[in-house]
Amino acid sequence: MSRLRIVALLFTALVTACSPAVTVLPTPTSTQSPLVPSWTTAPSATFTPEPPTATLPLPSPEPSSTQTLTPSATPATPLPTLFIPTASLTNLPLPAAQSSAIQFYTPGPLSQVTSPVRFFGYAVPGYNSKGLIELYGEDGSVLDSEVLQLNTVYRWAFFNWSLSFQARGAGELGRLSLSTRDQYGRLTAVQSLHLLLFPDGNEIINPPGSLAERCLLIAPLPGKRLSGGIVPVEGEMQAYNSLPLTVELVGRDGSILASQLVAVPSGQVGKAFAFRVEIPYIVTRSTPVLLTVRQADDRIPGTLYLYTQEITLNP
Repeated sequence: MSRLRIVALLFTALVTACSPAVTVLPTPTSTQSPLVPSWTTAPSATFTPEPPTATLPLPSPEPSSTQTLTPSATPATPLPTLFIPTASLTNLPLPAAQSSAIQFYTPGPLSQVTSPVRFFGYAVPGYNSKGLIELYGEDGSVLDSEVLQLNTVYRWAFFNWSLSFQARGAGELGRLSLSTRDQYGRLTAVQSLHLLLFPDGNEIINPPGSLAERCLLIAPLPGKRLSGGIVPVEGEMQAYNSLPLTVELVGRDGSILASQLVAVPSGQVGKAFAFRVEIPYIVTRSTPVLLTVRQADDRIPGTLYLYTQEITLNP
C-alpha cells in the first residue's frame, strides 16, 4: 500500500471518532396519536351544557290555586301591631262573630307574671280608634296604664303591648283591664283578668279563658226605639262572681237615667244563666242612651266587665 493511501485512511478514522452521535427520530405518520389529546370522542352527558331557553330569566313557578294573581282595587291593610309580631302572633285567626268585644289571648287568668307583663289580643276600637289598658294592684291603685291606638280596617283591631309594675311584698293580686269609650266619653266595653304579680322568678302563663261575649241580650235589639216608660231587658250572662249585675240606661251626658240590679243565682258563677228585668224611665223627648250591663270585681275595687248597646227612648 502506498504511503499516500495510508495517510488518507488515518485521517478519516480520526474525524469519525471526534464527531458527536446524532439520533434521527422517525417522522410521525398520520396514524400516530398526537401529543395533545383531541376531542374526537364526545364527552359524557354530564358535561353537555344545557341549551339556552327561549326567554331569560326563567319564569317563576306556576302559582297554586289558592294564590291571588290580580290585586283587588283596595288591598287589605295588615293588622296593626304595637310590637313586631312573631310568627305565632301573625298566625292568629280573626275573631268569630260571637267573640267578645275585647279578648286577651295571653296571658290567661291567674297567670304568674313579672314586670313587664306582656299581653296581646283583639279589641273593637273605641272612639278615634283608641283603647285604655290599665294594670291595677290589689288595693285598686293603678300600677301602669297606656292609651292604645287600635287601628284596623276590620271590626277588631289586634293589640300587642306591655305594662311595667313593682310588685309589693312577695307578690300581689292584680287586674289587667282594657276599656273603650264612645265620642261622648261613655264606657262601651270593659274586659279584665286577674293576674298574680311577682317581683321576680319564673313566669307561669295560663291559656286564655273563654273568648265569647259573656253577655248576650235577646231584647231589646241594638238600635231599638222604645216607648211607654219601661225597657224590658232579657238575656243571658256568664257571671265572673256572685256580685249582682248592674243594668243601666246612660245618657250622652254621662248621667244615669235608670238602673236595676240583677242577682246571680246560687251556684251559677262561671255558668251562663238567663235573666229578665224591667227598667222604668222618664224622658220628655226622643233620647239615645246606652243600655249597659256590668259586673264589679269582688276582689279588687272597680269594674270587671261591661257590655253595652245603644237604644233610643221615647216618651
